[in-house]
Amino acid sequence: MKNERFHSLDAMRGILMVLGIYFHIAFFNYMDDSIFFGIFFVQVHYFRMPAFFLISGFFGALFFYKRGAKKMLTNRFKRIFLPLIILLPPVHTLIVFSAAFSKLKKDHNTIDSLINALKSLNSYKDFIPVDTTHHLWFLYYLSFIIIIAFLIDKIFDESSSTGNLRKTFLLLFNRPWVGTLLLCFSFGMLMAVMEKPYTQGEGVPWGSWLWFLTLSSIKSFIAFCFFYFVGWQIYHHRSLLLNLKVRRYFILFVPFSIIPFFVLTWLMKIDLSPYDPYNNFLKKEDQEKQKVTFIIDMSQQVVESGEGEYPAVYVSAGIGDNPSGLEMSNIGNGLWTITTELSRGVHTYFFRNGLHSNWDDAGWENTQKIIDGGCNYGKHNIRRVRVEDRDLTLGIFCWSECNTCDGENIPVAYFEENNLVKRTYIFIWNMGVPLMVMFWLSIFIQFFNKPSKNLRYVSDASYWIYIIHQPLAFFVPAFFHQIKISVYLKFIISSILVTIICLLSYHFFVRKTFIGQFLNGRKYD
Repeated sequence: MKNERFHSLDAMRGILMVLGIYFHIAFFNYMDDSIFFGIFFVQVHYFRMPAFFLISGFFGALFFYKRGAKKMLTNRFKRIFLPLIILLPPVHTLIVFSAAFSKLKKDHNTIDSLINALKSLNSYKDFIPVDTTHHLWFLYYLSFIIIIAFLIDKIFDESSSTGNLRKTFLLLFNRPWVGTLLLCFSFGMLMAVMEKPYTQGEGVPWGSWLWFLTLSSIKSFIAFCFFYFVGWQIYHHRSLLLNLKVRRYFILFVPFSIIPFFVLTWLMKIDLSPYDPYNNFLKKEDQEKQKVTFIIDMSQQVVESGEGEYPAVYVSAGIGDNPSGLEMSNIGNGLWTITTELSRGVHTYFFRNGLHSNWDDAGWENTQKIIDGGCNYGKHNIRRVRVEDRDLTLGIFCWSECNTCDGENIPVAYFEENNLVKRTYIFIWNMGVPLMVMFWLSIFIQFFNKPSKNLRYVSDASYWIYIIHQPLAFFVPAFFHQIKISVYLKFIISSILVTIICLLSYHFFVRKTFIGQFLNGRKYD
């Protein structure tokens, strides 16, 4: 097996990366336009990054055992950490520019939008990513995981426990029912114990350079480590990969991905929306909405302008808002308010001081007092509220508090957590993640486990596509903002154009150049 190439995994890596183009185009541009994009987001987001970590673990083990520990670390430093450090600053600037252009293009012509987007690059933070790694967080996480994998394997490789672990993984190939259920149960329990609803973090804390200082980000890291080490163990049984046929997993896929949700949601009549991280993406387009009034007391704070022309306070209500959210109105005495419409169900919301174009730490509230109820979740004092069949005016919060500025308690716990229900939901929801990953892995093993020049080309291009696609996901769709055509047609055209640009730029400027050498370790003739 010395020279064996794992065509199925190459194909899976390439196709999932191209799928990421469409995922980000939908997320950045069309999430509010159709429930289709919400469903698409959930389905892709559910398993794509865990699958990438599993594939990375497999190829990491391959390199480790074929080339040795020292060469593996050297190679990964050159191919993962250095591209992160060197390419992130220009990519960051492109993202800031493209995001500004996309926002401006909704109300202005192309030339003015381009000029004003360029003018918006007026701070060192627009050129130096001091507090974010954007979508390159994957490389950052992977750098840490590789070091951990190296240490673990060096310490425990010859131990009996490692041997027993490998024997256990044989179940995945010899008894797919048992092996798959074991993976699903293990990951579900891991996430339930951590009270982590889904793999990636809340907001974007996992994209910070200092992600390891937040509990949510550490939990995300642990979740991705799980899949990396699953891929690492699968490598030890690589000769049995062909046993993972789609027919063995399809039977499991249906009952264990659908029935548990049906049972919990409909038969037991439990409202799971507070624990569902994707609840807001799946709301019905015609769902009845209610007026919700938000009020924040800034009397003890200095209201900032941030990147805006004048000081203002913002509120982000629900998932998918722009980074600063909705601008509130100053009604005097330090009070800021806004009334908006939200669909029925449980929503998250949080306040921000000043205009900020990025999802970083700037301007958000901080959590200083921890209390239960509908207030003070997570790093930025995320609040939760249940919207029912009536208009709602929330209590007058003091900034970064869960009460008034006079210290009076505010009865705003419209949403109360049930820890048992929450952990049960998290367990069942996350049981499906390994199943989805293995299901799609089995599909690629069954249908793409053969040489293909086209798929090999896409696989080779996937690294470049990963690096460059996100600014394009902002920039290209912006040209269609003011064109009155179907949103689905906009999505299709934008996706095709971004894909073509990614592949052409790879072919002419990367594949046969020093950039290709830098990213992939080789240049193609």
